[in-house]
Amino acid sequence: MAEARAFRDGVHTTTKAGYRWLQIEGDNLIIIEALQGKSAIPWQINHVIQDVRHLLAQFDQVVIKHIYREANMAVDWLANYRHSVSGTMVTTEICNPDFRLIVRDDMLGRTLARRGA
Repeated sequence: MAEARAFRDGVHTTTKAGYRWLQIEGDNLIIIEALQGKSAIPWQINHVIQDVRHLLAQFDQVVIKHIYREANMAVDWLANYRHSVSGTMVTTEICNPDFRLIVRDDMLGRTLARRGA
């Protein structure tokens, strides 16, 4: 639920910023496949996924793909951060210096070590 809500908040913030094209990379396969229409939506997050779909309809182009958590440290940080706060995230909260360093590392292709399965 926390990751679904963080996802919704991120898409909502992006719509307010006026972007017309959106590429989403997420590590939660359940959420990604639900948004792609590849799997059934768990009832616990159905209303959140429907909110996200409504928001995504406002974009001209949307690409959604699954990536492993270790390859997208920014999403992992945002999900953990979102879980620790109440209310809706605002852009100033995600300009945290720690988050900026993580985004830079993501852009440079640095990843976490993959944990054993």
